[in-house]
This record gives sequence, structure tokens and C-alpha cells, in this order.
Amino acid sequence: MNISRRQVLGTLAASGAAALLPSAVQAQKSSSAQKATKHGKSSKFIKPKALQSGMTIGVACPAGWTQMPNLELGKASLEALGFTVVFGALAGKQYGYLSGTDKERAAELMGFVERKDVDAIICARGGYGIMRMLPLLDFARIRKNPKIICGYSDITALVNTVNRKSGLVCLHGPGATSTLDPFTVQWLMAVASTDDDRKKQGFTPLVLTPPAKESAFAPFQTITAGKARGRLAGGNLTLLANTMGTPFEVDTKGSLLFFEDVTEEPYRIDRMVTQLLIAGKFKHCAGIAIGQFTKCTAEDPAHSFTIAEILQDRLSGLGIPVVSGLQFGHIAAQYTLPIGVNAELDATAGTLTLLESAVV
Repeated sequence: MNISRRQVLGTLAASGAAALLPSAVQAQKSSSAQKATKHGKSSKFIKPKALQSGMTIGVACPAGWTQMPNLELGKASLEALGFTVVFGALAGKQYGYLSGTDKERAAELMGFVERKDVDAIICARGGYGIMRMLPLLDFARIRKNPKIICGYSDITALVNTVNRKSGLVCLHGPGATSTLDPFTVQWLMAVASTDDDRKKQGFTPLVLTPPAKESAFAPFQTITAGKARGRLAGGNLTLLANTMGTPFEVDTKGSLLFFEDVTEEPYRIDRMVTQLLIAGKFKHCAGIAIGQFTKCTAEDPAHSFTIAEILQDRLSGLGIPVVSGLQFGHIAAQYTLPIGVNAELDATAGTLTLLESAVV
């Protein structure tokens, strides 16, 4: 659906999104989670500086090409939240299905990493291209210049690799051209920003609840009941599978692994989940949180399994908590999940609780 700049600004203004700082987020509190945060250990990773109004966000195009009107619309949405937005050299550019050559895309991203006048990086969109440029990135320089890197879909390969090789907490969250609806903005800011009160009082765990029953999302389903804690890792299932056997595959040891996908036939979902299963990627997970599978229905339903049947068959025997249908993926109104922070999964209740801040 095509929407105008005026509609975006009107929606954000009407919802008060420009003032949606974490203090406005009415996250549920878990006494056990708070106790765990107070007495437990924080993640070993480097945390980027929190987003604050007036900061400058660099919109990078490290994967698929993006039309300039969509970038301008995203710029307007971010500016309505109080940020200054700058584009790189590849904004609106096209090189086949990419925004530029591998070297150009890596150079643009690294340029934003090292620019002192850019406080955070939000990727324009996914598409395809991250895997091609990963070998060209300087992870030591990223570690020396820690700042928020946010995106999802194809950006899964970037945020997980940066977290693993640079030790930097990254965000699996909306891109600059995503639908920045009030819910998505609220939770992006809840995870990526802070304020004086939160700094004084300490971090209050954020509880990500399952979709409401009356929503358009697939309902949450407990595959294996129970609770588990671990560091968050994951994102798009296709990228998790495609990076297997490379230096950039996801590290699942001790993790709460999460995944989702879009426009894939059920048999392909089966194949990718089975690949991770056979490769032993689920063996060392603490738990698994599964998001939405958007437009993943079979072309021939009479000769197919459903996504729910596949997940039940492939994952129910792991002996760890597993839940599906959580509110993240290729959807509007999505949660932001910080890669590398400690969290608690309650597969029975369908909740995912962030036990520590993703930013400083």
C-alpha cells in the first residue's frame, strides 16, 4: 500500500510517537526477572550509546536497492521522532538487485561506523546482499566505534555477525523504510533509548507479550512448555540457514534462538529448520522463540503440511522450551529484539522478557 509523507507524519503525531520514550512504555514487570537482573550477570558484549532526541541517524543501504521516495518517507518518519537523518552515497542507487557493488556497500556502512557526526545506523531495508559484503567489513573498527546498528530480514546476517565478531549488541528491528507504526516505534525506543529516571532506578525488565487473540497475527502456540534464559540470537530463518558452513554462521550456544520468515513455501521452511536441526544448531540452545511466518501458506494445501505442523514435528523433541507465533518478523507492529542481551523465554505464557538494557 502506498502512503504519503503527510499520512506518516499525521499518524505519528496523532499517536504521540514523537514523545514515545521508554518511560512511556507500560511494560509488564516480572518480579523474578527483576531479581535475576539485580543479582545476575549482564551480557559480556559491548553496548552502544542509547538513542536520544537530536541525535543523528545514518541510513545505510547495505543490501537491496531502495527507491528514493521510500527513503524520503522513512527519513520523515525518523525526523518526526526528533532525529536528524543523513543518507549515504548509495541512497536511491541501483546495481542490479543491489544498491551498489560489494565494495561500495561495505564502504558506505564502514563510513557511517567511523563518522563522528553519526550516532546510530539504521539499514534502509533487507532484500539481498549482506552475505556478499560480510568478508569486506572491518570488525575491529566496528568494535572501536560502537553504535546502534538496526535492521532485519537480510540484515539478520549483519547484526548477528557484528555481534559475534565485534562483540557489539545490535538490534533486530525495523528498517528505515519499514512501517513505523506507533507500536513498532514504541518498542524500538523502549529497547534503543533510555532516560535519566531509568539510569537512576536501574533497568526494569521489558516483557514482550504474545499477539492479542483478536489480532491478525498467527496465534502463539506452545510447542514445548517451560522457561529458559540465554542471550538472544537469530532473525530471518533463510539467512540463518544460508550462512551455515561459513565463518558468519550464527552462534547458538547458550542462546535463546529466534527466527521468522516471509513468502516461503512450507516445504522450504521444513528444509531450513531441518538443516539447522541436523547441523546441531538447536542442540545447545536454551530455548527457541519463533515469530510470524508471513505469506508462507502452501500453493497446494492438499499436498502440504502447515507451518504449525512442521514446527511441531521438527522441534517438539528437543527437550527445551519452544514457542511459536510471537510478534516479530515481516509484519507491521513488531517488537525490536536486541542481539546479545540476556532474556527469559516463557514458552507456556508466550512471553519473552529482556533482562538487561541493550544500550548505555
